[in-house]
Amino acid sequence: MRVLAPALAAITLALAPAFAHAEDEPVAITLTPWNAHDGVERPFRYIVEVAARGAEPVEVVADRRLLRFEVRPQESRRRFTCRHPAAPSRVSESRVRTLRAGDAEGPWREWIDLRMYCTGRALDALAGGGASVEARYGWPRRARTRWVARRPEAPLREWIAHLDPAPFVAPAVPRDGTTTRIGGEDGPSPIDVSLTSTSARTGASLVLRTAIRAREGSERVYTRPDAWSFRVRGPLGDVVCRAAMGGGSPPPDLFRRITTRVAAREALDADYFCPEHTFELAGVYEVVPEVTLPHSGEEWDLGAVTGRFRGPLATMRITRGGRGYVEQIPEEAGDGRE
Repeated sequence: MRVLAPALAAITLALAPAFAHAEDEPVAITLTPWNAHDGVERPFRYIVEVAARGAEPVEVVADRRLLRFEVRPQESRRRFTCRHPAAPSRVSESRVRTLRAGDAEGPWREWIDLRMYCTGRALDALAGGGASVEARYGWPRRARTRWVARRPEAPLREWIAHLDPAPFVAPAVPRDGTTTRIGGEDGPSPIDVSLTSTSARTGASLVLRTAIRAREGSERVYTRPDAWSFRVRGPLGDVVCRAAMGGGSPPPDLFRRITTRVAAREALDADYFCPEHTFELAGVYEVVPEVTLPHSGEEWDLGAVTGRFRGPLATMRITRGGRGYVEQIPEEAGDGRE
């Protein structure tokens, strides 16, 4: 073993990457809150930037789906891993860019929404504030099909498998979980309206799942699919989704009794309610549900709830979309809606 040790050390040095430390790498990566750039609050949204350090050209994989995050809730040993639902298994040559420091094109920059990567408990930890977040851009190990930066003509051992932005602490994001009346009568709402946050591969497969519960005790309601509308905030701007309301007086057996636990539910096809292409792009959509209840059932002495009600925001995550990879350029996105 004493004879082999120097040889093994030499082999280890020969296989070590030429850029062992971040300051020696030909590129630098940063991940910063979008509001740090323009002062506009955009919860969960960050800007990722990869810039060349020197005048020599560097090939970089410009693919935000390669980001992954490890979230550790405040005062907890638990860790949650967040990945993009459409994370590629190998480098796509169409995403390779050549960067040089000082070029007019500048660094590669895109904005991301952490809700595209984190769901469930991980997202709850982020929203609660104080969670420590470690990010990684790239792969655990380098390979000819797995790398994020390299100099042209450089040997494989000098290719960079991953870049690690500085860790950060997630700020708290307030969540409004209340239902409010829209116009008409004042006072608190007697019902709670909700829309379930969900994911779908494309907009064509998206189902909007709504619920109406009594805030206290029990109530009666008459609702049907055309009573619902949805305000969608997405990459193509604001869209209102609604179907034309029918008429007529409903019979008494169609009024439903709801309680704090028993809800009146609907599963609605987003394609039917929304204009074409509303959910065409992959990304996170913020959707606010509204329901109109015009029928009191007074002719049957039912005393059903009436009025217009708006529920809290929910998020719809489209994981692949219908147009493939679309760059999210901060300068072009305006208010950062996804």
